[in-house]
Amino acid sequence: MKYLTLPVHLLKFWYIESIFFFGRTWKNLILYLEEDLAVLLMVRLIFVPLFHDSSIVGRILSLFFRVSRVLIGLFAFAMSTILLAALVFAWLLLPIGVIKEVGGIWGWSILFGGAGLFVIHVITHPHKTVRQIKDGDFWAASRVKKDKINIQSLLKDAEVVTLLGYLEVQPDQFAWIEILEIDRVGNLAFDLAKQNGSLYIEPIHFFVAAILIFPDTGNSLLKLNLELKDFEGALAFIEKKKNKWRLVTLWDSDFAIHHLKGVNRGWLGVPTPVLDSVSEDITKQAGIHSFPDFLGRKSIVLEVINLLSQEEKRDVILVGSPGSGKSAFLNFLAKQILSGDAPPSLSTKRLVKIDTTKFLSGMRSQGELADRVKSVFDEVAFAGNIILCLEEIHNLGIGEAGSEMNIFSLMLPYIENSTFQFIATTEQENYTKILEKNGSFARLFTKVELPPATPEETLQILEDKAIEAERKHKVRVSFPALKKAVGLSGKFMHDRALPDSAIAVLNEAETEGLGGWITSGVIEDVVTKRVNVPVMELGKVGKEKLLNLENEIHQQLIDQEEAVKAVSDSLRRSAAGIREDSRPIGTFLFVGPTGVGKTELAKTLAEV
Repeated sequence: MKYLTLPVHLLKFWYIESIFFFGRTWKNLILYLEEDLAVLLMVRLIFVPLFHDSSIVGRILSLFFRVSRVLIGLFAFAMSTILLAALVFAWLLLPIGVIKEVGGIWGWSILFGGAGLFVIHVITHPHKTVRQIKDGDFWAASRVKKDKINIQSLLKDAEVVTLLGYLEVQPDQFAWIEILEIDRVGNLAFDLAKQNGSLYIEPIHFFVAAILIFPDTGNSLLKLNLELKDFEGALAFIEKKKNKWRLVTLWDSDFAIHHLKGVNRGWLGVPTPVLDSVSEDITKQAGIHSFPDFLGRKSIVLEVINLLSQEEKRDVILVGSPGSGKSAFLNFLAKQILSGDAPPSLSTKRLVKIDTTKFLSGMRSQGELADRVKSVFDEVAFAGNIILCLEEIHNLGIGEAGSEMNIFSLMLPYIENSTFQFIATTEQENYTKILEKNGSFARLFTKVELPPATPEETLQILEDKAIEAERKHKVRVSFPALKKAVGLSGKFMHDRALPDSAIAVLNEAETEGLGGWITSGVIEDVVTKRVNVPVMELGKVGKEKLLNLENEIHQQLIDQEEAVKAVSDSLRRSAAGIREDSRPIGTFLFVGPTGVGKTELAKTLAEV
């Protein structure tokens, strides 16, 4: 039936769908040109001088420049529209022209080429996309026919094999799965495809749905060190990678969401040579490097952006433990400004991070430092669009009145001046110990606490890092490895908070991947080396020893059954994961006269 209606669908494709295709392409092309040429912005700023030059000559040159940019943009719009309109006209008239023998061999070639592409698309693609399914007939969006779905064929599919590779298992380990209720499996597969933004229902969706629905799957997966939710997580990870790697073209419906805006599009910014010599422009770096998104903690992001957008009391200090993502937050904010996703009040701002080392470089006295501070802030005031970032602000000498080089005391008059805007970072300990005691500081800055990322948020961050590592270094990271990096870093690495501790583990594991893979075993090895404590999963032998720990201890220690049982129970609870991670495995006070075995029990336990 699908192929009997091909002529009707071909006419619909050629004369109706093509109109939407060309219309979408024209709209995206105009948006692309506008983002690049900023025609509307130039119209709004037509009488605003460039670089704050308000002289007569400056205003004349500015007007000439902006009018020229507007004319160039309008010419580009017109030429693009004319060329695309000509292409649409030729496309629509091509079949008629060929029938009337106009166009010759080229006309026939284009006609058959277009028809051939349409037929290939119909044969190789489902009738509808997942997004188009409204009436519940999800089979219309399936790449696999209903009667062709079975576990044997699914296990041979390339994407399913890839999924199992990311779970550190093999296809033959799932031959026991059966598809008992095909409609129920299909409905769940449709839901999975929809949740992950897939165009069509693929074999990988049917396979994961079959795993989730098959009865008593959980017990069988335990033998493979897997959980049901691992399949959903690995599927989402693979789909995320596909979406990130997908090339977005002008004729794609989601092209418009990719902004091409940037800093100083209105040519209002001014050169700041002194500031540049003692700082780093994070907004400029965001255009060079692909800063990652700041995942999770959305309420914190909105709070900081709202505070920075205010007219008054708009200085912010981010307070968070080491590794919670304070620097990543600043990078993300710069990325938002560059991409045009920041609010209008921040859209023209530059985010500039002061480098204390550069600031003090070559300074021989407090007087020279004062002159440099004045020069920097004179440039910032003239520019009028700079937010200064003071990372680890507690290192600027706050409260050190007798210090020879006290930057904070020199900056304080500018911090108190509402002309200037700041965003600072510090840790809770330093905020309480140093900053909070400084009355002027606490009055000027609004404190925003940045909590560590949750394990779920950290896993999302690591997924993005893993996708980037696979593209750049051709190293694939398994899903259990990502989970292991989150779990072990949070459990054993307390010098830094999530997500930084987990990111550090993943970065180190990149150099130790085996055969192009970073597995959970590689992560365990990395964490073991870092904390000098074995963190590997217990094998069969280890589990048996733990279950018979009393007998193992009594081979070297006589009597003291109560103490031995208490220690053994505590270790078994820890291995089973039924204890609080923030508390010790066990705390014991062995009381008794000399020689009863207090020290011997500790030694025996260490040996066993």
